[in-house]
Amino acid sequence: MRPAVLVLAALVFPAACDRSPTPTPTPTPAAAPASVSTPDAQVPPTPWRPAAIAHGGVGSPPAWADGCRAAVDAALNVVDAGGDPVDAAVAGVAVMEDDPRFNAGTGARVRLDGKSIQMDASVMRSDGHFGAVAGVERVKNPVKVARAVMDSPHLLLQGDGATRFARTLGMPDYDPTTPESFGRSRQQQLTLLGADAPEEWRRFDWRAHWNFEGPIPPELRADGGAHDTVGVAVRSSDGRFGVALSTGGLALAMRGRVGDVPLLGAGLYAGMHGAAAATGAGERIVEEGLARQVHGWLAQGASAKDAAERAVSAIQGRGDIGIIVISPGEFAVAADRPMAWAGRDSGSSAWQGP
Repeated sequence: MRPAVLVLAALVFPAACDRSPTPTPTPTPAAAPASVSTPDAQVPPTPWRPAAIAHGGVGSPPAWADGCRAAVDAALNVVDAGGDPVDAAVAGVAVMEDDPRFNAGTGARVRLDGKSIQMDASVMRSDGHFGAVAGVERVKNPVKVARAVMDSPHLLLQGDGATRFARTLGMPDYDPTTPESFGRSRQQQLTLLGADAPEEWRRFDWRAHWNFEGPIPPELRADGGAHDTVGVAVRSSDGRFGVALSTGGLALAMRGRVGDVPLLGAGLYAGMHGAAAATGAGERIVEEGLARQVHGWLAQGASAKDAAERAVSAIQGRGDIGIIVISPGEFAVAADRPMAWAGRDSGSSAWQGP
């Protein structure tokens, strides 16, 4: 029997109206539902109250929720000043990229060769604009490179092309490794030598297909992964949505491996009905086109809570999975493992989180 979905939270905010949002909505504000009690519940809500929610990756310790709160604060500062929701999401993700606890930017996972780091990031706005980088190296904030790609004629830049593009933006060479990231990655890599190796790696002759520049490290020659993608989803006062993701990927990964983060509709999606940002087993998320499916469920009338739970159920049992979802009237988060996350709406001091 499958374990039940771990619903981490589902917070409902005053719904703007009873129809789907448009880019420039003019709905009549509705009263807050009786089931919601917030410090500012007596204040009539604006039609589209800004809100933001962030996750630190499925399996990240809930105690790291302070990093997610810092990301939400950064995102809300942007939208409260009238900024674009995708720029708000980028500002939030950049905070977590700079926090070495998370597997994104500084502190990202080191690959099997014990020295290389390849990072992925993506951004999307509810008008359909998207930008991403895959396998970018030696930059501090991959999410900012992805944001710049969104303004280019392309959707996705990869490898050395993405890194060189970052240099044209004035981003200097940067080493994202830390002693802690080396330690975490080495511990995972050594599982390949024991009975606890993930099943997909036991079935695959990774030594025969070694594709890094250097030889197999001596400690791996003898005869559990983590998926700490970070994400932020934002709703602005004009009813638009923005979302961003960033990850250092997997320690147990061949050079050139690309997961769900930079693939449109897989790890993240934003549309007229809301936005979603996933974290977990990237290959399984890609197979489902998960984030785009979530938006489809929202378009069909599902609540953010129901969509988040359904997304976890679609992956559960085949790999770790977590997701954040934001819609016109609520945000929600669900995962099959504990996860650091935080969310709040603008103007409220009431935090939601683990």
